[in-house]
This record gives sequence, structure tokens and C-alpha cells, in this order.
Amino acid sequence: MLRNYFKIALRNFWKYPAFSGINVLGLSIGISACLIIYLLVRFELSYDTFHADRERIYRVVSHIGIADETFKNNGVSGPLPAAMRQEVSGLSNVAAFHLLYVQQVQISAAPGKAKKLDVSSADYNPVNQNYVITDPQYFAIFRYDWLAGNPQTSLQEPYQVVLSEKQAYKYFGKLKPAACLGKVLTYLDGQDTLTVTVAGVVRDWQQNTDLHFTDFISLASAQNPKWKDRLGLEKWGSTDSNSQLFIKLAPNTNPDQIAKQFPALINRHLPKDEYNNKRAFLLQPLSDIHFNAEYGGNYVRLAHRPTLYALMGVAVFLLLIAAINFINLATAQSVQRAKEIGVRKVLGSSQSSLVSQFLSETLVLTLAAVLLAGLLTNPIIIAFTAYLPAGLHLPLFEPAILLFLAGITGVTTLLAGFYPALVLSATAPIQSLKGQISAATTRKAYLRKTLIVFQFAISQVFILGTLVVGTQINYMRHQDMGFQQDEIVTFETDWRDQSKRKLVLLDKIRQIPEVDQVSLSNLTPAHSNSNTTTLSYFDGKKEISLNVHNKSGDENFIHLYGIKLLAGRNIQGSDTLREVLINQTYAQALGFKQAGEAVGHFLLLDKQKLPIVGVVADFHVQSLHNPMEPTFIGSENKYSRTISLKLLTKGRSAAAVKATLAKIEKEFQALYPAQKINYAFFDETIAHFYDNEQKIATIMRWATGLAILISCLGLLGLVAFTITQRTKEIGIRKVLGASVTSIVSLLSQDFLKLVLLANVVAWPLAWWAMHQWLQGFAYRAPLSWGLFALAGISAILIALLAISFQAIKAAVANPVKSLRTE
Repeated sequence: MLRNYFKIALRNFWKYPAFSGINVLGLSIGISACLIIYLLVRFELSYDTFHADRERIYRVVSHIGIADETFKNNGVSGPLPAAMRQEVSGLSNVAAFHLLYVQQVQISAAPGKAKKLDVSSADYNPVNQNYVITDPQYFAIFRYDWLAGNPQTSLQEPYQVVLSEKQAYKYFGKLKPAACLGKVLTYLDGQDTLTVTVAGVVRDWQQNTDLHFTDFISLASAQNPKWKDRLGLEKWGSTDSNSQLFIKLAPNTNPDQIAKQFPALINRHLPKDEYNNKRAFLLQPLSDIHFNAEYGGNYVRLAHRPTLYALMGVAVFLLLIAAINFINLATAQSVQRAKEIGVRKVLGSSQSSLVSQFLSETLVLTLAAVLLAGLLTNPIIIAFTAYLPAGLHLPLFEPAILLFLAGITGVTTLLAGFYPALVLSATAPIQSLKGQISAATTRKAYLRKTLIVFQFAISQVFILGTLVVGTQINYMRHQDMGFQQDEIVTFETDWRDQSKRKLVLLDKIRQIPEVDQVSLSNLTPAHSNSNTTTLSYFDGKKEISLNVHNKSGDENFIHLYGIKLLAGRNIQGSDTLREVLINQTYAQALGFKQAGEAVGHFLLLDKQKLPIVGVVADFHVQSLHNPMEPTFIGSENKYSRTISLKLLTKGRSAAAVKATLAKIEKEFQALYPAQKINYAFFDETIAHFYDNEQKIATIMRWATGLAILISCLGLLGLVAFTITQRTKEIGIRKVLGASVTSIVSLLSQDFLKLVLLANVVAWPLAWWAMHQWLQGFAYRAPLSWGLFALAGISAILIALLAISFQAIKAAVANPVKSLRTE
């Protein structure tokens, strides 16, 4: 029986190739989108899910209250791990590690011989840093397969290192893991070096993880005063995101039991006035680390959970649109198959057997669509490599993938085939044989019209979303942020260098004729990182304490970036903070109505008085997601390491600019031979603030394109079917003198009415969704009705384009042929 059903399905496939082709193409697009989104969501949700007892593993994070704000940091105070081992009960293991930003590794391959390996990442992205200083308990919390060495002793002694298998191969070639033991490595981290001996080799994890470290140096190596100070191992008041702490709870221990012990621990070790007594430690589950942006990425490649949910919604809607195409075309085809259904019923076929037959036909088409989607998926992933995480691919014969495809096949078959099967099998045989089914399926096809409206409503929402996201990105990119962005290049010197070398470098760069201006600062005016300080001001009646953004820059800082000085004078360059400029927002927060009124007053930093020597115009210190905030500028050259330079690029070629950068690099390498220079064009840095929005825009564009394509395929099939049904009518109208234009209008108007209705349905939903999305920006483009009009016109034109080809073809056909055919 089933074999017979499939044979009939294949015959119908070839009998109606146009409709079958449209259905297969539409379904394959929807299924391939679902498959790619499933792969992406599965990929992101799989991070660090393979660890034993993962539900008992937590990262300890810090909350620091300053004034009325709480700052979240994924790091902890250096002494906390040791204190928790001694003072907190209910813990199975406590492991700390400190990120080490290695630039070069010296490998002692043989006595008297060594080779140097440059390992610094091109962009100094912490996510690419794989080097940590840690203690042995790290391997008690996170389990590895040991190829050489002993997990109990390998990191107990000073100057030991454990390597991953791939890293050992990178350093020592094809040596067996056991042969790597005893080899000597020297890590160069800026101006500091650390020479260690290989004490173990572990197998690399094959699963997705944010704990991608490859070199584990023993914490015992950092017990001398210099390294203790650098890592803050004895500084309770210091919190560094490079100092990480993981714990593993004892069995049957609730995380609340641990959290309740933190306040007492803080009171024992921190002065009561430290951070306004608003210091707290919290437990972050291991499963939350990959998704929680509140604590920053640091070494973690963060994923955005709401975006994953939105993608899942896109996948569902695309599959729905494709299924709607199938329903519309299948029910429309019922007129052509009326006699077949009637004959089968007269010969004894039951409704259930007819339903089974039609579902079999749907299954054949769906299987063809799944096969096509499987062939398309990997090429699509390759084409979108820039927008997808590295390592994403389709393991076609993996059980989970096969199960997902089987589920998609089953759901799509039922979704697309069940209703048409009921409609086609429910008609009385006498009506079917007389062809009287047409009235129900062509003129009163309310369901089909409703589904067309639904299809184009979804497409309209996607079109509007694309327009709004694009408008907001354009608005942010061109909004005046209060400083200049063009022709400015920035790079950083070694972050520990407090010598005069950077000042020497500034003088060398100033002597290059193609450089207009040079400045030294801690950060650029707007940066993804922020540096804040609590400052106080006494207005004669009360003390005003505010958390203020700190922009440390020399006397050239505001001139190079074009920040306007509204009142007073500029600051003078200094190694330590002596005087400040404040922005308008800060002046107003302190109660000054005019900018000039603030000049001459004093701010208090701890016990140091800082005179306000000038007021500058407001400028954004972060992206336009955030409102304008109080900011001050002071000169602290001793701690500044960002060099900004403005190039004379007018009338100069790209090759000339490149030559200028080469001159700068030469001067840099002469003073910092162990460090690579890393240029960044400031306007590109600002553009990176909105990378997430750019990805959303790309997703919206492709979702819109696919939704429109699938919808238009369905519309094209329905128009073709309608024209087939009205061939003689069109012929008669032409004989009676109807013009091509009037016939095209006649054939198009019913469908265009449905598209117009879809706009009316979609606009309120799209307005609400995009209004909610725009709330994430302190500065946002207006949600104008012009965008809605543009989206509506676009949808109508696209639909008209899909309709007009078939309509014009029918309108210009010879009427004699259509009238001659019975």
C-alpha cells in the first residue's frame, strides 16, 4: 500500500512540475534556514556543558558599590582564594587563575640553542589569550586527560608549566608528550620574563569551551614580591578582571549556603569604609558565563541569548511561510484533481486512505526539500563565515542531526499536508465527478486568502525591521559624538611601562612631517572600556559625590580630538593628576548654570584638591546605547599608554599613508623591540561599538529576503493556477476588446488587496517590536511613518512584480487558442 502511495506521489510530482518545484524550493529554503539556526543555537548552548559535575561549578564575581552605582567585575581580590579555602565551608575545590598576556615564547630546544616564537595576537584580543598562572586545584575542578605528568604534583613547585597537546606540538614539534617533560620555556610578557620547565601535557578538549587555555604556569612561580604585587595577591582592595576564581561545591551543598558566608568574610578582611562598604561577592553558574555580558567578555567569547531566541523565531516563521505555500497550492490544485478523487471514492477508497495518500505525496516533496536543504547548508555556512562562530558546520550523519531532520520532515509533512489532505478527501464523489468542487476552492477560499495575508504580514514585519535597524545604525554612525573621528590613528605602548620611553616616542613621532598632532592618554574619548572615579564637591551647603568618567590625557588631547573648550583654559601636561577639565553635564550636576561658573572651584579626590581649570563641551565616552555622563579630563602621563596621532592625509594616496605608518612603526620598534605595534583607525573603533547591531541588520536582511522569496514563490504559483482556471475568461475578454492593461489589472487586484491588508495587520506589530528594540539606545532615530509607507510600497511592488509576469503573459496570449481548447 505504502509503495503504491509513493508511486502515485512521484507521478503527481512529474505531472505538475511547476507546482512541485515551487513547493520543493520554498520548503528547502525554510528547512535550510531552520537547520542552520538549529546548528548555531546548538553550538552556542553547548559551551562548557561537558564538564563533570558542571552544575556544582561556579565563578566568583565582584559587585562594587560606588556612590549610587554598582559596578560588576568578573574578577576578584587576589587574597580571596586562599581566604575561601580556610574560612568558607561547603566547598569541594577552590581554584584561581590569572590571565597572562604573553607576546613571545623562547623555546630551549637543546643546550645552548633557543628559538623565539611570537605568540601575541594581532589585535591583542583577550579572547585569543591562552596563558594563565594557576594552582593545582584548577585540574581538580576541570578534568583533563593527562598524556604526561601527574595532576597531583605537576603545578605544586615554582617555575612549572603544563601544556596542552597542540601547544606542545607547536613548541616542540613531533616529540612524544613524555619527551616534552623537562623542556624549558621562557615567556615574555612585556618587560617581564618567566622561565619555566614543562611538568605535564594534557589532551586538548574537543568540545566547545570558553576555558581555551593552553599554557598553565604554576602559581608558586609568582610568589616573589614583584609578581605578588603585579597580580595583587595581597591586595584586598584591588579587583582585577584578569584574576579569576572558580569553585566547586561539595555534594548536597546549596549555593546560597556559600553566598551567606561572604559578608562576614568581607568584614574580616576589608576596612568598613572600603568602597563605601558596598562590596559583595556573588556566585555565577558555569552555564551562565558564555551568555552574561554584565561581567564583560574578557577571555570569553560571549553569545547573546535574546538573539538566539530571535533566530529561533525567524526559523519558525520561515518554515511556516513555506508550509503556507504548500497548503495554498495544494488546495488550489484540488479543482484539477477533483475527478481523480471522485473515481477513487467510487472505487471504494475511504477518507483515511485518501488522507494517507496525500500525506505520502507531501512526504515525498518534503524529503526532496530536506535533501536539497542538506546540500545547501554547508555552502551557506561557508558563505557566511564572517557572521557565524568558527567551527560551525553540518555533521550530516551525526545522530542528533539526523533526528532533527527527521523531526523537521515529520512536522513539515503534517503542517503542510494535513489540511490539504482533509480538504481534498472530504468532498462527495458526485460533486467531484461533476467538477463542482471549484466553487469551494476558488471563489470562497477564505483560508487561502488568510494564509496569503499571514505570509505577507510576516514579510512586512521583516521589511520594517530591516529598515528600522538600518536607520538606527546609520543614525548612530553619523551622530555627532562631540569629537573628531577621521584621520586619527591610535596604538598602545606596554601597559606596565612607566618610564620616559613613551614621551621619547611622542617626540620622535612629532618630527615626522606627515603627522599633524600627537597626544598621550589612558583611553580614547570613546572606548568600550571605562575608567570611573568618585569625586566630591562641596557647594557651601552639602557635599555632592558622583561617580565620574575619567579621561586622562595630555595638553594635546582635546585639540587632537576637536573637543571644544567652552570656558577657562586647557590642562597642562603632568605625570600626576593636578588639575581637571569637566564636561557640561558634570558642571550642571554640580549646580552650575553657566559653564564659566565652574572654573576656579575645587573637586575632592580622596583628600586631594583638584582645581577645575576649564569646561569642555559634552562628548560621548561610550556608545550611543548610553546617555551623556559626567566626565573629567586630567593629565596623568605616568599611567597613560594610548598614543593618538592625527595624520595629514589630504591629497595623499593610500601608499603614502602606509609609508607614514611604516615610519611610526620603525620608531616604535626602536624603543619597544619586544612589543608589536597594533594600529587602530579611530573611526573604525567607533564603528565596532555597533557590531551587534550590524549582525542583527544582516540577519534581518537575509530573513527579509528569504521571507519575501518564499512568499513570492507561493504567490507566483497561485497566480499561475488562477490564470489557468480563467484562461477562457481572459480569451473572451480579449475578443470583446479588453486591453492588456485592463486584464493585468483584473488578474492582479485581488492579490494586491490581500497584500495591502497584510500591511495593515503587520504595521502595529512591527511598530511595537521595533519600539521595544529601540529602548536599548539612549539616542535613537525617530520611528517615522515614512518607514512604514516605504515598507508598504516595497511589499506591493515586490508582489506586483511576482504577479505581473504571469499576468502579462496571459494578457498577451492569442485568445483563439484558449477559446478553441475544451
